Amino acid sequence: MNHSTIRKFTLKVFLLPIIAFGIVQSTLAQEAARDTLTVKMDEIRVEATHSSITVGQAPLSVSYLNRSESDITARPAATMNELTFTLPGIWVSNRENHALGERMSVRGMGWRSPFGVRGIMVVLDDIPLTVADGQTIMNIVDPAMLQSLELLRGPSATFWGNASGGVLYMKTRPAPDSPSLSIRSYGGSYNTMKHEVRWHDIINNVRWNAYGSYHETDGFREHSAAQLMRAGISAGFDLSQNSTLEARFAYSGMPKAQHPGSLNENDATENPAMAWPAFVNSSAGKDFQQMMTSVNYLNNFESGVLNVTAHGTYRDLNNPLLPSVGFILVDRFAGGGRVTYDFLRLPVNLQIGTETKWQRDNREQRDNINGSPGNQLFIDQTDFVNNQALFAKTGVDAGRFAFNLGLRADRMVFTVDDFIADEKSNRSFLSLNPSIGMNYRFNNTRLFANLSTSFEAPTTTEFKNRPGGGTGFNPDLMPERTIGFETGLRGILPSLQLEYDIAFFNLNVQDLIIPFEEEDGGPTLFRNEGDTRHYGLEVHLRLQPTPLFSIDFMYTGINASFADGNFEGNQVPGVAPHRIGSMWTFYLGNHTVSSDAEWVGEYYANSTNTATNDSYLLFNGRYSFRGLSFENWRVQPFISVENIFNQRYNTSVSINAFGGRFYEPGSDRSIRAGLRLDLF
Repeated sequence: MNHSTIRKFTLKVFLLPIIAFGIVQSTLAQEAARDTLTVKMDEIRVEATHSSITVGQAPLSVSYLNRSESDITARPAATMNELTFTLPGIWVSNRENHALGERMSVRGMGWRSPFGVRGIMVVLDDIPLTVADGQTIMNIVDPAMLQSLELLRGPSATFWGNASGGVLYMKTRPAPDSPSLSIRSYGGSYNTMKHEVRWHDIINNVRWNAYGSYHETDGFREHSAAQLMRAGISAGFDLSQNSTLEARFAYSGMPKAQHPGSLNENDATENPAMAWPAFVNSSAGKDFQQMMTSVNYLNNFESGVLNVTAHGTYRDLNNPLLPSVGFILVDRFAGGGRVTYDFLRLPVNLQIGTETKWQRDNREQRDNINGSPGNQLFIDQTDFVNNQALFAKTGVDAGRFAFNLGLRADRMVFTVDDFIADEKSNRSFLSLNPSIGMNYRFNNTRLFANLSTSFEAPTTTEFKNRPGGGTGFNPDLMPERTIGFETGLRGILPSLQLEYDIAFFNLNVQDLIIPFEEEDGGPTLFRNEGDTRHYGLEVHLRLQPTPLFSIDFMYTGINASFADGNFEGNQVPGVAPHRIGSMWTFYLGNHTVSSDAEWVGEYYANSTNTATNDSYLLFNGRYSFRGLSFENWRVQPFISVENIFNQRYNTSVSINAFGGRFYEPGSDRSIRAGLRLDLF
């Protein structure tokens, strides 16, 4: 980033909030906003760790986001990056391609994913979206419906097992003082429209929460139109004074998601809205139906707490791709169960538990005839994955000092029945993952340190797509294994209403799995390519000096490089070495104005480090008005502008793509406007 860009960024990101803050100071006599941020770090429980520790006590790097009502009103939140850009460690790149989904990485883990999410555990309302083999499909998540997020930023296999290079834990349950019924609709650029409804109530002692949405857009690029429907409902009630039962159901359907493909550097610069012609001619895209359900039983005994959870997933996928790949059809059944017991009467905290996950994919690959499956059958197989685990965690909380120790053992078995070759093959792995952490309190500051591990087995897709072709699982592909160390400070300055989080981390990744292509438009293949080293710094600040103004600031710096192998000394592609995100919000009576700034530094698009994606700086703004209030209902108009300064940039890259088609362009300036209706 040159000096001119630095000066411009400093002016826009830092001076503008300071000037605006001076203006806001003159309005101190106005009514304080009802949904402002307050610093209560020690009261927030870290549910992503399956324990009762708070953010302040956690002996590891953890971030959280509790969304305000004004943010829920005015932020479109069509994609996850709108919610996570001020959280350190995590980077969600919005490809603006619903057929592929967003690219998500935590401290560089998950960078290789050609679609969906890899290497990171994702949980929605206690339902794991990450299935047994480590694949995560995010389409079922409607970011606009999320009320809160938690992020474990380091290796977390002790808590979740396979594919836990980080953990993103999300909840849709609204705050108790939220409107009982809320309806929001908006429309805007690229023929985008979205309708949402959410409801919660207590009826006959049953706690109900439900939501639903319909989203349709033509997309910024050609051949990128999509239609998406989502819904969820939960019901919880007390079985007795000491026990509760809660059931959840979530649905997502995407009857249309066109795939525009990635572009070379010249096309991405000169004609960013174009689609790669071969993808248009092949009607490349995706449609699917997905349903997920879970049941949770909790019982408080005198000696401890029993928690039993069961969950299941069904997914029906149709995926037309280029002729060299064909038409992919997958029916997926997956699920699992978890049982834990937390002892309450021991001199130390102790939790023991067991978990099982399973997955069955019925997979076919046929020729693609104008976007429909043909009669020529290339692949006809059923993939099975089974995962069993035992784990234990213990901890001591002695005043200022807290110490935690965990251990988990996982056994995984992958099996494939190939009906064309009439043969069966399998791969199996055993992984033992410990963790150890400490936390020491100095008044309003806590020092923490943590050593933890994780492993990431290849997914069934990565096992199947083997160099040189052939059936069955790739016999040479091995799991990634990671050892991570982190230390930092976390605390508050009550006089300034300032919350801060500073962390240093180091990750050693062994047997790195990398993607590559052997031919243009061909399948993405995978191989192990030595080790990588990731180290860096994360800073997060939340400040609210008055009830009328708040600011979030995040900086993530990371150096991720190949330690050996063919690319020794090169930077890991798809990992930006520097990122900054900030959001400031002004509460002026019934008016709320907020703005975002996100800067992403230059990074490489391929493992040979011969192609780069330029740095970019984006600004977004929102305004909402809550003055149209009546006895038991309220109407709030709002407007949102994305990419205010019309920055030309590539929002993501297709790593190691054939023919230099690395780049996935981001959209120009866009506007959304709508109304929210609340009933109390």
